[in-house]
Amino acid sequence: MQVNDCRYPTCGVRWFACLALLAVAGSARGADRIILRNLEILTDKTVTEFNEDGIQLDDGTRLTWDVIEKAKVAKRQAEFDQMLSELGTHLYRIRQRMKVGDYRGLVTHANALYIRYEKRKSDTAYMVCQALMWGRIASGQREAALQPYLRCFDWHRQCQAASRQVVLPGQRRLQVDLQRGMTPELAPVWFDGEAAKKALPGVSSTIKTLDLPHPPGVHAYHATLALAAGQSDVAANAVGQLQGMEAMKAIIAAQTEVMKAEKGGGVEFLRTRYTQFDSEMQPLALYWLGRAKLVDSDRRVREEGLLDLLKVVATFGDQQPELAAAGLYAAMQVLARDGDSKGSIAVRRELLDRYGQTWHA
Repeated sequence: MQVNDCRYPTCGVRWFACLALLAVAGSARGADRIILRNLEILTDKTVTEFNEDGIQLDDGTRLTWDVIEKAKVAKRQAEFDQMLSELGTHLYRIRQRMKVGDYRGLVTHANALYIRYEKRKSDTAYMVCQALMWGRIASGQREAALQPYLRCFDWHRQCQAASRQVVLPGQRRLQVDLQRGMTPELAPVWFDGEAAKKALPGVSSTIKTLDLPHPPGVHAYHATLALAAGQSDVAANAVGQLQGMEAMKAIIAAQTEVMKAEKGGGVEFLRTRYTQFDSEMQPLALYWLGRAKLVDSDRRVREEGLLDLLKVVATFGDQQPELAAAGLYAAMQVLARDGDSKGSIAVRRELLDRYGQTWHA
């Protein structure tokens, strides 16, 4: 009997219907085609879901947008293409720049994505926040780096609570004290009043969204930034919530007096107690103690202030380059004002040679 021979009139119809169904089923199974940046092609998997954090495949695999070059998906193609276009290249550039340590190069890409990731809880969101923090610090935007730092701190704390590793490309890792909520990479002292004013609303709103309890360092950052922005009421409220860091409270009190050009108990407390502070608080105490003495009418007191600032450089310059540079800058100005041009030039040379990447340089 020949193949096309059939005793039943409906045989051919049924045969072709079955072929059509098989074709549709095969097409559905192989509908998604994903091309990765490394030129690998995935054709045997289906995208079941996607959002800002990446795509989910039917075998449980997750891919982030930065590894995807392009794709053909069975569902929501336009939405998929838009998300890939908006996120993929920026995330890829961030990952590459982190691997090679190009921190200034992070700013443009992290700025473009931050608003979409700042409140998300994922490795990708953390990478964006960390990129923005480091990028802004490297670009001299310290005040603007505080808000993304707070997001980074919160993610580190959540990872610790879940006993999971913090995932980040490259070798650098954030130095952070999870008990205090502070990092030596961003000392709580601010130099640009206008930048502080611009950054303060975002910092204030971000603090409200952090997991409770808030560590004392969060309020220390908030208070010092508010003082730099000229918002004394906000600063006072933040200090009122700062518990367990008496040294930091004393430093903030001294900062308040210096900025108001007043003499008070805060500076005197630092003068008599700063040697008892730990290594994280000592450079801050010395900086504000020196700044307080620089505005004294007695030249001998001003000279003591210069020594305090130079002590910050000599003892803590490697750990706190921004603070050391700020001390040198203040010393340079006072020496010039007092007529010591040679001393002022020597200090300026030290500032540029040793701390050329800092805000003051």
